[in-house]
Amino acid sequence: MAMATHGRRWLSAGLAAALAVLPAVPEVRAAAPAKASDELNAKISALAQEAQTRFETADYAGAIELWTQAYAALPNEPAYDKRRNVLAYQIAQACVEAYELDPQLVYLRKAERLFDNYLQTISAKDKNTTAKVQGTLGELREKIRVAEAREAADKQVAAETAEGRGEDDGDALLAARKASEAREAEARANAEREARRARRLTIAGGALTGAGAIALGVMAYGLARGARVDRDGEAAKADGVTDPAVYSDLLDQGTAANTLAIATAVVGGVLVVTGIGLIGAGAAGQQRARRDLGLAPTWLRGGAGLVLQGRF
Repeated sequence: MAMATHGRRWLSAGLAAALAVLPAVPEVRAAAPAKASDELNAKISALAQEAQTRFETADYAGAIELWTQAYAALPNEPAYDKRRNVLAYQIAQACVEAYELDPQLVYLRKAERLFDNYLQTISAKDKNTTAKVQGTLGELREKIRVAEAREAADKQVAAETAEGRGEDDGDALLAARKASEAREAEARANAEREARRARRLTIAGGALTGAGAIALGVMAYGLARGARVDRDGEAAKADGVTDPAVYSDLLDQGTAANTLAIATAVVGGVLVVTGIGLIGAGAAGQQRARRDLGLAPTWLRGGAGLVLQGRF
């Protein structure tokens, strides 16, 4: 369901580096001294670097605070939009990570708002980035939906428990159990979807890799054929053959063999590399699916607990 953590951190680090090396902040007014612009650049860069350090050391709340300070220090003018957008993205990413450590719904809601705003700033021509941000938003909204349902169920249990209705304790426990089972079913469904997608990637990767291997086999045949034509030509020269038609035919055969080898080498290489990449992505997806199925909350007699479950 969630984006891969290492990928997100790599992207965050890349954006932070981009923020630190962005061109100098343009002059706000013609009369503004260059010194003021340099001081602003130095302040923003220092805040951004410290925030990135906090992010990389899992101090996400600290990273959010420092990136927010950097954002607030930039004038709300078009000349600064690029830096402000980068900072907003960083804050949103830190909110997502902060939720993993401290599951407060406000982090997810804040991240959703920031990513949604960031989406509006992407160029219409940048389809790849737009698709990635939309995918992130979809995952966030699903997380928010599940978290809100869990929060509502927990509040209901707490309210019924606080009322001290002894005879209704069983109903409250039953309601909590149903909520837990619903969350477990949702997690299992998502994990199964991920597993199916991973299997499709693995199958496609295997097919492409096999096709690439066949193409490389044809390449080897072309190389062998070309070498044999070369040997035939040397043999003809040694035998004193002077007929131009013989050498013309050998040249045509050699050209065809070389063309076949080159074409199949390119195609086979592309297919093998792509196939291996898909197999790797499929294996990673299967690992995520197994992890998501690994631990599921459950209600036991007298309280809550965790059970280990999964399909291997």
